[in-house]
Amino acid sequence: MLQMDHLILRVADPAASVRFYRQILALEHERAPPFEVLRINDDCVIDLLAEAPKDTMHLAFSLGRQAFDTVRERLQASGVAFGSSAFVRDGRVARQYGARGWGDALYFHDLDHHNIEARTYDKS
Repeated sequence: MLQMDHLILRVADPAASVRFYRQILALEHERAPPFEVLRINDDCVIDLLAEAPKDTMHLAFSLGRQAFDTVRERLQASGVAFGSSAFVRDGRVARQYGARGWGDALYFHDLDHHNIEARTYDKS
């Protein structure tokens, strides 16, 4: 089976991005020079490359219901705007289609304006 192993994400300040992703998504941080690495799970990581982004990326993360609700609470507590679609920051969650069908999703920007999606397929 084909699986994603890692991806490289260009960020202006890797240390700040590590703090952001740890605070909001609780991703684990590892070092593998020249990259700062964020572990998504046992099988996939994000390598942060210290280079201003040329284009913004869209990254979608699937979470269990409790973790999804925690992400929403962290965004609210941190004052990070989020919304119901990739282009709206209305403070809402909406049903969106993803790899495993329909689920609740919310969208926000990271420090480099990458469009981040958190979603859950679990019922509320």
